[in-house]
Amino acid sequence: MDTALSKVPSDCVYDLSAFDPANVNPQTIQLNRSIYSKSQEDAKWWEVGAEVYRDMREKGQAAFPAFKYVEGATNIDIPSRETGRTVLCRVIKPSTPSTQQRGIFLHIHGGGWVLGTAKGQDHLLSHIAENTGLTVLSVEYRLAPEHKYPAALHDCEDVAEWLVTNSEATLGGKLCFLGGESAGATLCALVLLHLKERNKAAEIKGVALSYGCFDLSILPSLKLAPSTSPILTLEDAERFYSAYIEDMPLEVRKTRAVSPAYADLSGLCPALFLVGTEDALVDDSVLMHFRWLRAGNPAALRFVPGAPHGFTLFDAAAVEVAKSGWQITIDFIRSLL
Repeated sequence: MDTALSKVPSDCVYDLSAFDPANVNPQTIQLNRSIYSKSQEDAKWWEVGAEVYRDMREKGQAAFPAFKYVEGATNIDIPSRETGRTVLCRVIKPSTPSTQQRGIFLHIHGGGWVLGTAKGQDHLLSHIAENTGLTVLSVEYRLAPEHKYPAALHDCEDVAEWLVTNSEATLGGKLCFLGGESAGATLCALVLLHLKERNKAAEIKGVALSYGCFDLSILPSLKLAPSTSPILTLEDAERFYSAYIEDMPLEVRKTRAVSPAYADLSGLCPALFLVGTEDALVDDSVLMHFRWLRAGNPAALRFVPGAPHGFTLFDAAAVEVAKSGWQITIDFIRSLL
């Protein structure tokens, strides 16, 4: 502690050792360099079109590795609020289910509301299922720019409400956890609020929010992020926002409708906020963690040294920083089962 402040201790103390470059794994440094180098070579999604880029991403022709699918994953169609339209969801169950069903983990993928798919992180979701005994269900929500706000949110809300009422009878367990990455974490927080406001969140034990964007008005870490920021830069974020919420006025962005940081967060379940120190959205997790605590809810904030945006989407068997993120998430879930 700075001796000048030794008589005025802070009421809020962070362990900032994760931000010390000396504590960053050399493999993580190389990963970030590789991501940046590849991003300089690749076309941008707004240049080639979202649909083309989604296909590139699935094949591993973008910053993230190609999708790896797990055997045994199935699909289920869940009714939406629109008559005659359903929402496709991907279901991954533990390979050796326990005699007592432990519940449902509702997953919402990231991708800036433009990219991503429910089948894009089978390896992560399978790991969650195998190590917690939970059945994981991931939402194939509608994407921008083809479908603007609030299409994605409505799909996720509809799936969550259906699960609250029907998951025990159809999937063998109650909805008890929510989780997602990036834009998926944003949607998760909004879905949890939606359930709370309808008195349907009583069975939710926890929510795992990985590197989410909780204030779409843009916080300093994103505003000031260098152009070399791996995976996500200010330009990337602005392109995603433009596709999803178009020209939504700033004062509307600063509302619970799109930015969960501005919501009444009282009466919510325990939350994990997981973010890398090289993530341009690090301020969002710091802000949301404090707001969660301030509202009287349990919450943990974990910084992963050197980790870029999207780090949990890499294969934990080969990428140490992904392994760290996966383990933190598993530990959080297990602590609440």
